[in-house]
Amino acid sequence: MEKKDFLFLYERFKNYWPLLLLAVVGSVLESASLAGLAYIIKNVVDDVFVAKDYDKLVFVIIFLISVAVLKQVGTFLKSYIYPLVIYKALRVLREEIYRKLLRAHPSVFRKSPVGDLISRATTDVERFGEISQTIGINIVTETLTVAGIVGLLIYRDWKLFLIFLFAVPLLALALNYFGEKRKKYSKKMQESFSDYIQHLNQVISGIEIVKLFKESVVFKLFENINQQLYHRQKKNRFYDVVYLSSVEVIAYTATAGIIFYGGVRIINGEITAGDFFSFLGGVLILVNSLQTLQRGAINLKALSPVVDRILFMLNLPEEEDKGKKFEGLKKEIIYRNVSLKIGETEILKNINLNIKKGEKLGIIGLTGSGKSTLVKILPALITEYEGEVLIDGTELREFSVFSLREKIGMVSQEVFIFNDTLRNNLLIAKPDATDEELIEALKKAKANFVFRLENGLDTVLGEKGSRLSGGERQRIALARIFLKDPDILIIDEATSALDVETEEYVMEEIRKHFSDRTVLMITHRLKLLEIADRVVVMENGQIVEQGSKDELMKRKGVFYRFSTISNR
Repeated sequence: MEKKDFLFLYERFKNYWPLLLLAVVGSVLESASLAGLAYIIKNVVDDVFVAKDYDKLVFVIIFLISVAVLKQVGTFLKSYIYPLVIYKALRVLREEIYRKLLRAHPSVFRKSPVGDLISRATTDVERFGEISQTIGINIVTETLTVAGIVGLLIYRDWKLFLIFLFAVPLLALALNYFGEKRKKYSKKMQESFSDYIQHLNQVISGIEIVKLFKESVVFKLFENINQQLYHRQKKNRFYDVVYLSSVEVIAYTATAGIIFYGGVRIINGEITAGDFFSFLGGVLILVNSLQTLQRGAINLKALSPVVDRILFMLNLPEEEDKGKKFEGLKKEIIYRNVSLKIGETEILKNINLNIKKGEKLGIIGLTGSGKSTLVKILPALITEYEGEVLIDGTELREFSVFSLREKIGMVSQEVFIFNDTLRNNLLIAKPDATDEELIEALKKAKANFVFRLENGLDTVLGEKGSRLSGGERQRIALARIFLKDPDILIIDEATSALDVETEEYVMEEIRKHFSDRTVLMITHRLKLLEIADRVVVMENGQIVEQGSKDELMKRKGVFYRFSTISNR
């Protein structure tokens, strides 16, 4: 086991040492019982079967029942308490990973596939639990059993024990070779599970698109992923089974040698039948314990890549709650020479823009012009920009990201709805909101449809809001904004699925409610720009025009061409 793996296990289980100690007690009881069973065989054969001693028969029966009870007590403590410790550790581990995902830097989700993150947070965590159950206390039990049985075998007949020792180097070779193979294919198998989950996540998320096009292409991709997973599972299992078979062949060969040599010594009168059968019983227990030990050692090697994948999640870069607290916009926001490049793609190019407190700024441009990226910088959803974004003279990155998001609200075209109640989907905006406040926010968003739902605020909305239409989901998102009541509001095509009448009503409510607030509004619908004090036109990551709607129309530049196309 590598040092990092040991430290990981120590950190996971160190808080549960009283329970682990109890499980170890169970292991001691179980191991002692097995050694006792091997020891009593001599009395059964020599004193009962050969000497026909009734009193010894009664003693043996009482001893066997006592050992059986003791073994079951030990087995219960080991088989219940230790898994309980694992379940506790997994619960905490899942919480830590979930918290890491919530607090992870936004760049993580642009660099890592969602399916891979889900796989690490689910499949790898469960795999860690499975491997932990095959090692841990089992290793303690079998180590104690091996120690006890080896002592018994040497006590019974050290000459016979020497024969068994010849098998040890061969067992070590098998462990080393097959252990490395299991480590290799365990890592590959976890990677294949990650690819599998990632593919399923993509297909389920885009199932409507898949159905509208050639699903045979998607199925071909799945077949390749599935075939690779099968191949790696097959290899992993192959080396596991061949390893166990090789261990059994070695063990039974050694046992055969012991039976032959022991038989010769019984014939020559050097040992009794009881001595031999006691020794042979101990050997069989020892072989089983060694197999379990070596399988645990093999699994320890398979544990290493699983730990690596989990550590990746636990070491995700987090957003830190440090810096100056943002108390709200007092004067202005200034973008100064702001550029952004993601990979080889230049998203923003030398942006210079001033936004006054209380100003209503419209932002338009063709798809891919950088509009959404421009506004996502403000709530620190994108931080890798060059240049400066100054809020009342303080660079954006000097503020605490959490205090920024407290004062900035954003609603976009893509609405996220939990598979939970309408109430809980609204309370994420304001956890202490009363029912009256929730209803008022829904009315402002013209989400009157919710009052017809069978359970009202306690109606479950389905996966991604599957019970709602696109326009209904957008109105839920707008209601969240009215609840949050931010100092700076960002609207990114948030009314695209609304009908004209509803859109005009909602925008009027926004205009009145946020009359003294700063609003940045991205839209393709030019009519909505009527509430804008100024319009910024973007093209290829740059601001190419800005001014009032009427001024831009008179210039007959990019905005004019855009409006002409939009009105066709």
